[in-house]
Amino acid sequence: MKYIIGIGTYAMFDDSIGIRVIENIVENNLEKGFLALDLSGNNLNLVSYLNSDTKKILIVDSADLGLPSGEFRFFTPEEVVSEKCLNGFSTHEGDVLKTLCLAREMGYPIPKVIFLGIQAFEMKNEFGLSDVLQNNLKNYVQAAINEIEKN
Repeated sequence: MKYIIGIGTYAMFDDSIGIRVIENIVENNLEKGFLALDLSGNNLNLVSYLNSDTKKILIVDSADLGLPSGEFRFFTPEEVVSEKCLNGFSTHEGDVLKTLCLAREMGYPIPKVIFLGIQAFEMKNEFGLSDVLQNNLKNYVQAAINEIEKN
């Protein structure tokens, strides 16, 4: 099985882009040969999909990539280093890179994992999505589908 997994929270404006990509895929019935899943902010649930049946996971999330707002980039966990400072490890604050590292240390099979990082315009305590990300939503959806269809 292949999965496109959206991460984020509606309450932090552009941080919701990952789950909005998932919504768009599901609402438009675009799941063909993969499942689209909304993990929101609960990164620990990712471990449920780390098994021998999982062939590939594409994680969609906002990311500070130093790119112009709205641009995106694909990368693997090995190509980046997390700069998140966490007070602990819980379902209330998380880091998907650290979740993958913990799962690897615990012996979970780690399939091919790719990130689709989307440069946010603004992160703030507000529901919504910036115009630049909203206007590019269909591009992110198509890019995610194209990537998950590759071997």
